[in-house]
Amino acid sequence: MMSLVSLRRYIVGRTGIYGLVLALILTGVVAIGTRTTAAKSVGELLDRLQDPDGPVMVVSHKGDWRNYPENSLPGIQAAIDMGVDIVEIDIQRTSDGVLVLMHDSSLDRTTNGTGNVSGKTLAQIKALKLREGQGGGGAVLTNETVPTLAEAMNLMKGKVLVNLDKGWDLRDQIWDVLVSTGTENQGIFKSNAPNSTVDAWLDSKSPRPLYAAVVQDSDIGIVDGLLTGAQPDMYELIFDSESDAVIAPANVNKISNANKRIWINTLWASLAANHTDAGSLIDPESGWGWVINKGATIIQTDYSRELINYLNLREPLLAGWAPRDVGAVALTGSSGYRDGQFTLSAAGYDIWTAADEFHYVYQPVEGDVTIVARVLHQDATNGWAKAGVMIRETLDADSKFADVVVTPSNGISFQRRVSTGQNLSNTTGYYDSVPGGVSEFVKLVRSGDTFTGYKSADGVSWTQIGSPVALPMNSAVYVGLAATSHNAAALGISTFDRVAIEAASPYETATVSLRQGAGYSEAADAHILEYSTYSGRNTGGHELFEATTYRGTAEDEKHALLRFGLPASIPSDAIVTSAQLRIKLIGTRNGMAGKTVNLREVLEAWEEGTGTGIDGEAVSGVSWNNRPAYGSVSLDKRTIHNVRNGWYTFNVTDLVQAWLGGGKANYGVVLLEDPVVLSPGAKDFASSEYSDEESRPSLVITYRLP
Repeated sequence: MMSLVSLRRYIVGRTGIYGLVLALILTGVVAIGTRTTAAKSVGELLDRLQDPDGPVMVVSHKGDWRNYPENSLPGIQAAIDMGVDIVEIDIQRTSDGVLVLMHDSSLDRTTNGTGNVSGKTLAQIKALKLREGQGGGGAVLTNETVPTLAEAMNLMKGKVLVNLDKGWDLRDQIWDVLVSTGTENQGIFKSNAPNSTVDAWLDSKSPRPLYAAVVQDSDIGIVDGLLTGAQPDMYELIFDSESDAVIAPANVNKISNANKRIWINTLWASLAANHTDAGSLIDPESGWGWVINKGATIIQTDYSRELINYLNLREPLLAGWAPRDVGAVALTGSSGYRDGQFTLSAAGYDIWTAADEFHYVYQPVEGDVTIVARVLHQDATNGWAKAGVMIRETLDADSKFADVVVTPSNGISFQRRVSTGQNLSNTTGYYDSVPGGVSEFVKLVRSGDTFTGYKSADGVSWTQIGSPVALPMNSAVYVGLAATSHNAAALGISTFDRVAIEAASPYETATVSLRQGAGYSEAADAHILEYSTYSGRNTGGHELFEATTYRGTAEDEKHALLRFGLPASIPSDAIVTSAQLRIKLIGTRNGMAGKTVNLREVLEAWEEGTGTGIDGEAVSGVSWNNRPAYGSVSLDKRTIHNVRNGWYTFNVTDLVQAWLGGGKANYGVVLLEDPVVLSPGAKDFASSEYSDEESRPSLVITYRLP
C-alpha cells in the first residue's frame, strides 16, 4: 500500500469556532493505532468542576463494580477508561492505622474474610481476596486484594477526581495520604457538618481541599452559611420526595446563582425521589433527564457507561462529520460526540441482504484510505447487532461497501458487498470472522480496489481477518462509523473512541461556524403558529422557537424557519464535505411527549419580523397565513426528547452545497413536527436572539477546494 499521509484528523476536542471563524482543522500526521485524543487531565477536570454551566460530570460509584470487584484497582481503572470525571471510593482504617478501600465496616460481604476492618491489621487484610461485583456469599472470589488508599490514589494520580466517601471523620489522615501521593487537588471531601467546622478545616490546608456539602431537608439550614462562609465547590442534594425543599427551585437557584455545581445521586430511590439508575435504563428521560432538568450538573451512578452514552448523545457531532440513517430504518437514529467519544443510537434490520439499514457517521474521502476505531460499548439488541468502521461507495441502501464490525455474540466480522444491489443472504464468501468483541480495535484499509480488515486488542498489534478482497469502487467514497441494532423495533447504543482516518490523497479542509453574534449577523429565524388566536403572528425576535404541537389539537402546529447567509469567504467552487445544523433544546412545557422533528427545504423568500409574538404582540414578517412553500422531501429528522440543554444535529450537506454553487436559492430550512403527535409536549429551542450566544442555532460547514 502507498505510504499514508494525514488527511485531516479528528478527535482533537470540540472545535472552538464561534461566531464567524475560518479555521484549518488539521495538519500533521496521526499514526494509525495511536490514541487520537488525550484523556481529560486533572487540570481540565478542575476547570470543568468550577464551570457550573459546563458539561454534566459523571461519578462512578465504587468504580466499575459491575465488571470488577467494588473498590478494586481494576474497577477504578475501568471507570477511568470509560471517561468518567470522578471515581467514588469508600475508606476504612485498619487496626494498625492504615487507610484501605472498603465500603462496609465489615469484611464479610466483599472478601473471603470475616470481622471488622478496624479489628484487622493491613497484613491480615492483604491476605484476603475480593469477591466479584458487590460480593455476597455466592459471589466468586477473584485474585484481587483490598487496596490501600495510597495505592488507589497513585493509580488515579493525574487522571480523575476522587469522591472520598466515608472519609470526613478520617479527613486529616486522608489529607496526609493525598499529600504523600501528590494528589491533593484530586480528592473531594464531603459531609453535612456546619459551616464553622468546614470553613476552619478547609482553611487549615494548602492548597484548599475540594469539598462537597451534603444537604437534605433536615439540614437545609446550613446552605446560607456555607454559601457565604466555607463556599463548597459543590452541593450534594438528597431528597426522597419531589416536594422536598432541598430540590425546590428556590434552593437550587440559590446554589446555581452562586456558580456552584449541584450533585444528585441516582443510585437508589431515597436519594432522588425514585429517579434512579434502574428507571433510567428503561427511560433515561425519567431518571437522568429528570435530575438534569432539576439542575443536576454532577450525577453519581452505578451505570457509568450508560450515563456517559446518554450524555454523549446530547452533544453535537464533531465538525466535519455528517450523520445519516441509511436505508428504511423503522426508528430514527442519532449520534453525538463528547470527550473524544462518538456515540451512535441506531435501529435497522441489519447491514445485510440487498438493502442495508443502519446509522452512519461519515466523511467523504477520495482514493486510498485507512480508518481505525475502538468499539468501547455495544448494546446487545441482537447477537448480530453490529458496530464498526465502514467504507461505502454511496449512501444508498444497496451500495457496495466493506466494513469491520464487532457483534455481541458472533465475534468480529469483515463484511463486503462487491456489487451494487447484491443480496448478501444468497452470497457465499461475503464475510470472514474472528473471535473478539467490545473494547477491541477494528481497522479497514483500502488500497486501490483491494480492501483488508483487521482487529487488535491494543491498537498496536493487528490480526488480519480473512484475506484481502477485490472490491472495485469509485475513487470518491464515504468513510466512517456504522451501527445497526439488527432489531427493527429497538434502538441500540454503540460508542467508539480513538477514531482516526488517514488517506494517501490528502487535502486540507476548512470549517466555518455561522452563528448570530461575534461579527456574524446573517442568521434569521421565526416561529410561526397555526393556532387560530395567533395565526397571524410569529416569534421573530424572540429568544425561543418551537417545532411542535402542545395543546392536543390538530390546529396547534408550530413551525420554525431558519436561514443563514453564506459568507463570501467560502469559494463558490468549494466542495462541502459536511454541513451540520445544530439547535439547542432549552426547555419543555405542557407535557412530556417525545416529538419527531423533520427538516425540509424552504422554497420561497420570507422575512423574520421583529416582534415578540409568543406573548401576544403582533409582529410583521412571516406568519402562518403567509408562510412560504416547503420542499416535500425530508432532509433529515431527529427525535426530540425532554431534557434541557441537549443539542440536536441535522445533516444539511447536500443542501448547503446546492446553495453555495447557485443550484438553489438560499431560503433556509423549516423544522416541523412530522408526523404530528397531538400529545402535549412543547419543545423550546434557543433562537438567534437567545441571551447566551453559544446556545444559538449554528450552521457548521466543513469544505475543501477542488
